[in-house]
Amino acid sequence: MSTHSGTLLDRPAAYPAADRVHRLVAGGSELGVQLSRALDLPLRDYLRALVPAPQSQPNAHRLRLARAMETYLRRHGDPDVDATCDHLLRVPVIQQADHSNLLLDAETFLHNYLFYVASREAGAQVALVNQCSIVSCLARRTPVLGPTFLRSRGGLFSIYPLSKTTLKNSSFCGLPGPLEMAFEPLEGTRHDIASDPVLGSLNGLKAPDAPTAYRMANDEIWASLDVDHGVRRVQIDEDVVSECVAMHVEDPASPVFALLFDPEVRDAFLRAKRRLVADPSNLTVNNAAPDFLWLRKGSRLHQVVLTGSGAGAQWTVETNGAPLPVPMEPAAVAAALRAGVLYADRVLAYLVRCLLPGVVAVGGTSQQDYVALYRRMFVLADAEAPFLDRSDLERIRQPGHSVAGGRPLLEPYGESLELIRHLGPQTRLADLDEAYLDRPVGETIGELRCVRHLERAIDR
Repeated sequence: MSTHSGTLLDRPAAYPAADRVHRLVAGGSELGVQLSRALDLPLRDYLRALVPAPQSQPNAHRLRLARAMETYLRRHGDPDVDATCDHLLRVPVIQQADHSNLLLDAETFLHNYLFYVASREAGAQVALVNQCSIVSCLARRTPVLGPTFLRSRGGLFSIYPLSKTTLKNSSFCGLPGPLEMAFEPLEGTRHDIASDPVLGSLNGLKAPDAPTAYRMANDEIWASLDVDHGVRRVQIDEDVVSECVAMHVEDPASPVFALLFDPEVRDAFLRAKRRLVADPSNLTVNNAAPDFLWLRKGSRLHQVVLTGSGAGAQWTVETNGAPLPVPMEPAAVAAALRAGVLYADRVLAYLVRCLLPGVVAVGGTSQQDYVALYRRMFVLADAEAPFLDRSDLERIRQPGHSVAGGRPLLEPYGESLELIRHLGPQTRLADLDEAYLDRPVGETIGELRCVRHLERAIDR
């Protein structure tokens, strides 16, 4: 056990969450299995192992993902596109725990900081981070929760001057631009935004769309932090997946092409998905819809669902049953993905960003269990209607595609929590390293309160 006596923590020697972890394991949780194996491992060693050793021969799917990322980065003016894409080809790992949030959000910061530490400790020069931009703008009204609200500095702020009605009816990627950040204190928060070295700098930031705005803002926030900038944080979003899926559907030999356009394969997958989602052992996937795709109408994403089966199946919009307005043929689907009219659902996104290219997804609390479920879906579908190359099938069968990082690994409190809540250029992040990195994971996870939703799923 660690005997660390840093000033930020005075944690008892026992592992407060040991019983909770064992309960997750007994309930069939992949997250529980991963944490149980890591309890006695120093956090520094655990994080270092998240980054795979360099590889010399990327497969065709990873090459396609790198080309999609190159398209995205060049469009956004990234200063070192070639080095970033080369890193992905050699060191296949992306931090994928984030929803669209500013780095000042405590959970988002932990995801990013711990992945930065992992990259630093492994000697990597790039830390690739994906922020999911297809999330709803208002996940909860009371207390308010969503990507356009920020809990930081001991208070709550709105980031854009938009009504809750507008936000309720909008997906983050669909917010109409251009947008200008205008931080406003809410719920009695008292804070001088103009004098805040971070909020004051971001106030008035203009961007053509919300994902671009958060990429710009997070680049500025990260650049201001007291970290080793020899590790370059690079943020991407769902546009990379859209481009990658578009490339797949333009290739008749791609397994994604078969999933969407071969009725036998498509039906086999949907049967497997619906069966597994309905199974009591499923802990994290609440809904079998959408079927592969989302449709953007106005500022909101709508689920696309298939009615019927076989060649006569109809692609429809779930909210009103209307026919999908995009012709389901490869060129039209690829164009709609690139135009932001269609978006891949989470299953398809993980297939092209993680499972097929063999990229490790460093994720949060739920990801370990839903990626394990996705893997079973593809294996079962292929057993009924073969569509995967045997090397692709073996890759999907192998564990290790999704690994726990970020928030589940660290439950800060006391001075550590206050340090994160008031994050800025003055923050001594070396204090976090000193307080936590050489402690065993069994201590750093604290009481593991972030898994209560998994416990409820096990109990149902």
